[in-house]
Amino acid sequence: MSQQRRRAALPWVFALIMGAGMTAVISGVLNAVNGGDLRHWLLNWLLAWSLAVPTIVWLAPRAQRLAARIVLPPTSGGSR
Repeated sequence: MSQQRRRAALPWVFALIMGAGMTAVISGVLNAVNGGDLRHWLLNWLLAWSLAVPTIVWLAPRAQRLAARIVLPPTSGGSR
C-alpha cells in the first residue's frame, strides 16, 4: 500500500479504533446501569459503533479547527 493510500485511510482507521473504545465503554456502563445482558450490550454496541465511526470521521477535523481557534492565539495577517 502506498504512503498516499495509507494517509487517506488514517481518518477511518482512527475512527474505527476510537469509536470502538468509546462506544464499548459508554454502552457497557449504560447496559450495567439498566441491567442488560451481554447480548443486549453487544447489539447496542454494534449500533452505536456503526453510527460513531462516520461521525468521528466527519466531526474530528471540525472539532480540531474549533479547538485551535479557542486555544491558540490569533496570528497577525502581515509580516514585519
